[in-house]
Amino acid sequence: MKIKSLFFMMGVALLASCTSSKVESLQLTNPFGEAVEGKVVVVKRSEVEKLLGETLNDQKGILVTNAKGTILASQCDDLDGDGKWDEIAFVSDFDADATQNFVFSEVDSSEMPELPIRTSIRFARQNEPYESAASDLRLKSVDSPTISAIFQMEGPAWENDVVGFRNYYDARNGIDIFGKRTPEMVLDKAGIEGQNYHELDDWGMDILKVGNSLGAGAIAIGIDGEIYRVGSSEEAGYRLVVQGPVRSIFELWFKGVPAGDRTYDLVHRISIYAGDHFYRASVKVDGLHGDEVLFTGIVDMHELPVFELEYAGSKILGTHGNQGYIDEVLGLGLLIPENQFIRYEAAPKSGDGVTITHMAAIQLYNEATSDYAFFSGWVFQDEQFADQEYFKSMLKKAAVKLSNF
Repeated sequence: MKIKSLFFMMGVALLASCTSSKVESLQLTNPFGEAVEGKVVVVKRSEVEKLLGETLNDQKGILVTNAKGTILASQCDDLDGDGKWDEIAFVSDFDADATQNFVFSEVDSSEMPELPIRTSIRFARQNEPYESAASDLRLKSVDSPTISAIFQMEGPAWENDVVGFRNYYDARNGIDIFGKRTPEMVLDKAGIEGQNYHELDDWGMDILKVGNSLGAGAIAIGIDGEIYRVGSSEEAGYRLVVQGPVRSIFELWFKGVPAGDRTYDLVHRISIYAGDHFYRASVKVDGLHGDEVLFTGIVDMHELPVFELEYAGSKILGTHGNQGYIDEVLGLGLLIPENQFIRYEAAPKSGDGVTITHMAAIQLYNEATSDYAFFSGWVFQDEQFADQEYFKSMLKKAAVKLSNF
């Protein structure tokens, strides 16, 4: 395996300790010749237990420190809902070609630091008292007036300190983008109490026109040259996995998705990490015959040319130009692991199915997930995004962050 194909190489190094408790460190190396800021590292519970040499107590917290003794922002995540955390995620900066040691310590919960909230998920009813809609099944309608009367922002929305997104929780199953001008979590109030997110506000606005495209990374199944949007289904719903200061994760699940004379069940897991201009997605499809591919894409409503890059183990497709909701400059990008990317394909300009989309075909697997990330660079969040070369450089930085897929 080439060194560039993985962002981090993991190893264990014993550190000297003056106490009777066993303390070991996790050693991580940045193999790239460039610094990485705000990298979120994810470590499995079994690895932490191996490092500490003991079974962990779920009533206690896990403190992560670097070699300087600095406490790092972290969170422990229960991914399967069994009451025990499965992974710990923490944030660190890495110098170019640098190796760092990280120490894990089990401490009383009262000793854990209070962290700023840098990620959030919002799925609520449109009307007071704005209750959670997590238990609601996906609507089978395909128009904004119907869904707007029921769900705030038309469905689940997710954000971090630089960008936000939303999903149309009906048979369209589109994905849209919220541009942000503040690091604060703001989507709790978007679209309610007189707020209109289609107009530029102090915090930002909805910045994408989606139409019948795949928008900002929605999905479809391809079979023998035909493309079937994942949206209509026998039943579909939402599950919140985790929400925290370092990352937030939720799932969109579907049963009986029609594709020609076949049906599929699938889970679309979406994650957003602190500081990233992108969200991460993984898709698992059950009932595969072996001739299917997964499609995702970038809306092509403004007929901007697509460019392609390869960097740090990612295949990158991107567009850049005046394609924001009020004609402002917006850069849009897809990042896909090189070993999963199959081909680029342009959707038809018109028709009843998926249209006006720069599409990427991705390998589907019986046992593993298909993975990608969707990047948004908005000029009103960072004026440097007006420059296409800057946008491309930020896509490459994102690829470095993603290269441990």
